[in-house]
Amino acid sequence: MRGGDIAIGWVSTWNEKCGIAVHSENILKNLKQDFLVFAPYEESLVREDEGFVRRCWSKNSKSFGDLIDRIREGGVTKLVVQHHPGYMLFRDLNSIILKLADFEVEVTLALHNTRERPRVFRSNRIDRAVPGMKLCKNVIVHQTGDVDRLHRMGVTENVRLVPLGVYPPPSGTSGIPIPEGRVLGTFGFLLPHKGFPELIQSFSMLEEWDYLVMLCSEREESADTLIECEERVKSLGLDGRVILNTEFLDQDVAISTLSELDLVVFPYQNTKESASAAIRMAVAAGSAIAVTPLEIFADVEGAIIMDGCSIEEMFSSLSRLQTSDLEDSKKNILEMRVAHQWPEISKRISDLVIE
Repeated sequence: MRGGDIAIGWVSTWNEKCGIAVHSENILKNLKQDFLVFAPYEESLVREDEGFVRRCWSKNSKSFGDLIDRIREGGVTKLVVQHHPGYMLFRDLNSIILKLADFEVEVTLALHNTRERPRVFRSNRIDRAVPGMKLCKNVIVHQTGDVDRLHRMGVTENVRLVPLGVYPPPSGTSGIPIPEGRVLGTFGFLLPHKGFPELIQSFSMLEEWDYLVMLCSEREESADTLIECEERVKSLGLDGRVILNTEFLDQDVAISTLSELDLVVFPYQNTKESASAAIRMAVAAGSAIAVTPLEIFADVEGAIIMDGCSIEEMFSSLSRLQTSDLEDSKKNILEMRVAHQWPEISKRISDLVIE
């Protein structure tokens, strides 16, 4: 814990290869209050846990009694839950909030996915958590579409729209070497829905671009996508033109590398995520950005929106870009970088939690 007058509890992934873990880290390092992080058990940590971390629950568990106990033992009366249905079912989220309400713990819930409404796996439908959400002090979301969905479910009075923060600009840290020429890039965890094989295929058709730099960190789910990317590079004869880096890069190294690219493309094919933490790295870099037309990118002012998600649509969109298009995108991205720095976002969240 750090110096401050009010202890805030924080339920989140931590010190692992996860966008929410990075998101939480950037908020908390700008927080002025004391805090405790209640994190899930994790074998593959990116660094050793700090003294304020309490590991006390398992992802996709049906039992969160230890989490409740540790929150009470910590004397926490104000709690922030960074929720993703991939590691905590909405049914269980609801139960946790109801139990915490019995112990007079004020909960601020941050939702990173408001579109989860499976027809079969009904315990992970977002509407299963509506009773709990109505008891929360705040329900933080990142897009106007999230607000509209919650309103339609009857969650209205406590919904707060807070954008994801943007990382600081390049700090002078050296990035990985970038070849000379006109360089296209992409960034994010190497996951199936992110469209990296499709981008490689589109790049192979682009005569005006010399290289494609892919900063795509591996996770447990990455094996098949990595094989597909490597096979496409080989079959299309792109060895030497596609640079695929699968390391989990330090934040400053990643941003510095992205700042050297002429255009950073986010070729997502589908997702229910509310907002992208990965694209904030490119915003921090001040790069021109192109995206597929998905809601997850709706809040990225200045991004070039491609015609669609297919290989042909991405090729068509990228092939007709002019220098002025890249300059306009970069100008607007730099304005977004200034407006959404983490210290300001952290203060907004802190004010909501402790007011």
